[in-house]
Amino acid sequence: MAAMILFHSFILVVVGLAFEARIAGSCKGASVCCRRGGEAEAAMTRALDDPRCRGAISFGIAGGLDHALPTGSHLIASEVITSAGTVATDLRWSQTLLAACPTARHAPILGADHVIIEPQEKRDLFETTGALAVDTESHITALMAKERNLRFAALRIVADPAHRKVPQAAMSGLHPDGRANPRGVLGALLRRPHETPALLAIARDTWRARRRLSSALMMIGDDFGLPPREIPAATTVIEVTGDEVLAGAP
Repeated sequence: MAAMILFHSFILVVVGLAFEARIAGSCKGASVCCRRGGEAEAAMTRALDDPRCRGAISFGIAGGLDHALPTGSHLIASEVITSAGTVATDLRWSQTLLAACPTARHAPILGADHVIIEPQEKRDLFETTGALAVDTESHITALMAKERNLRFAALRIVADPAHRKVPQAAMSGLHPDGRANPRGVLGALLRRPHETPALLAIARDTWRARRRLSSALMMIGDDFGLPPREIPAATTVIEVTGDEVLAGAP
């Protein structure tokens, strides 16, 4: 027999690191994407085109651009600056996030295709864009959500402050899926032992930001600040025989 089935809606949460994905995955109503490059865009496309998806949020840590921001600073994006222009975040959603986290700042965030390493480049970007922080996921998420007229928000915690140079060894510390790569870091340190103090500082900053990120999500609650609801799969009629889904299931 043919039946129309109600599906729970979800929020797409886009992250770049495995620990961010674990934190986000604890939130009810979240579908988490933690991939890079073409795989990330393909996964995001599938999720954003799903009729059950009612919004996307960029979530995780960021690099500071404003030298006045210490590690652990909590940012809710007012807009995301991309190479294709500025994308405003959803005002009501952002206000909900700000109300849940009173110490958060509402400010522009910059999206970049690579990690910003040098303090001088961070300073230059702050002066030219006005963005307080930078990450490598928000611009992609913002543009893809805008194309589909979906609500978009961004929540970021500053990890490395603007004055700190990101050591090259830290860039060897990730697998493509965002998981830590300790062997890569050790190999890089063998080649650049002088970077050990800077790497330890980055690790300490990241740990602080990670704890702050977990606390922020606890304050926000389920559905990343959007109220839960159910929507009918109005464009998908699923043929069901008994308990078995035969075709058309997402």
